[in-house]
Amino acid sequence: MAENAHIRGTRRQLWFGALVLLVLSAAANMASPLYPLLQEAHGMSESMMTALYATYVFSCLPSLLLFGSAADTFGRKPVLLAAIGLVGFGTAIFGLETAGSAGLFTGRALVGIGLGLGTGAGIALMVEASPARRVRLGSTLATISFVLGSGLGPILAGVVSSLSTSPLVLPFLVMMVLIVIVMVLIAMMPLQRPITRQRWRPTWSSVPGAMRTSFNIAALTGFIGWTALGLFLALLPSMAQSIIPNSGTLTSGIIVGSVLVVSAASQLVAPTLRPRAAQTLGLTLMGLGAALLLGSNLPEISPSAVKVIMVFAAVATGVGHGLSYWGANREIDVLTPPKNRAGISAALYLAFYAGAGAPAVIVGVLALGMPLVIGTMIFTLALLLATIVTIPVPSLSQTVIRQSKTERAVTNSEPEAALGVVEAGRFDDGDDTSIRGRGTASAERTAAR
Repeated sequence: MAENAHIRGTRRQLWFGALVLLVLSAAANMASPLYPLLQEAHGMSESMMTALYATYVFSCLPSLLLFGSAADTFGRKPVLLAAIGLVGFGTAIFGLETAGSAGLFTGRALVGIGLGLGTGAGIALMVEASPARRVRLGSTLATISFVLGSGLGPILAGVVSSLSTSPLVLPFLVMMVLIVIVMVLIAMMPLQRPITRQRWRPTWSSVPGAMRTSFNIAALTGFIGWTALGLFLALLPSMAQSIIPNSGTLTSGIIVGSVLVVSAASQLVAPTLRPRAAQTLGLTLMGLGAALLLGSNLPEISPSAVKVIMVFAAVATGVGHGLSYWGANREIDVLTPPKNRAGISAALYLAFYAGAGAPAVIVGVLALGMPLVIGTMIFTLALLLATIVTIPVPSLSQTVIRQSKTERAVTNSEPEAALGVVEAGRFDDGDDTSIRGRGTASAERTAAR
């Protein structure tokens, strides 16, 4: 823990890292409310739209796997500049009306690669820049920035497109201005030497054996959480137009963005909880959100009631996602050695992005043989069941279920011996040294008899 607590960054780097994560995640998710307009403008089928979303996901995942540890070798600043440049280039191509369908796919691929490249570097920069007296600030601010940016992107796109005569161009121009500002700020940041002097090559991120159980639990929680969030990001805009009359990009952007804004706000109170408790509570609330989303599609419900139910579903999902996302990140941040921080953070976000991309890909396949709304509801039901099964995992893993051989032998022996061991174990958890000594001596005398 002493090695993990070593501070290398400054407060300015903490806020620069937050700004980078906010803008990168906003640029990556701002197209969500615009998908129906893009489909109409380019004459793309449902399967093509699914492939477009999958292009972003499938380019982001290999980037996390292969380049996640690059920031540990080259340093945070060069990798962040490369990531911002790729996302900016992809955003510019995506906003060109003359680019066509090929330009959309190219732009999304570049954005996915840039986001995967910059995620680990940005989080590592912020965790290392946490003040010594507030060691949780870096990880908490990193998760808030990433989620808040993911929510502000769709809101920005929905508002700008609804007020513009060029709804598929102006939102991306506004984002380009923000990206250029962030790139200039990062270029002004002091260049620090790399954390490790090992020669870098594209490689799979590895997790130390001592933290593998905690990592797997955090990855599972994050996967479920981002799957619930991906349901809103990728599918709700199209579904909203099917079940809510006269809904446009502004309505879709606000619904999608509100989930992420609520998630970011809930992370302000998440540090009052233990990481595993935050994960368990978050999974429970996301299960409630999935159940409400299922109920919103009942034919007996009026359009006005559908909006209300969707709002409650968005709030429950947002709060649940924020708590579980913070808990998963915080647990891994505490256990990760500094020299592996960017690589392990990238490996964790691999599970997050896989969850975020799963709804669009799976529902897109289902939509080939059924209406989109029905496919979405089937996936939501599967998500609800998976969430219910996963709820006990974070807390149950900390509970000793099976007795050891020694405990079984003592339990099966005379009751007095078992009582002595139990008393000794209880006294060992206390703070009074004299009481602890008396409990141990009593156990020894009982064992001697």
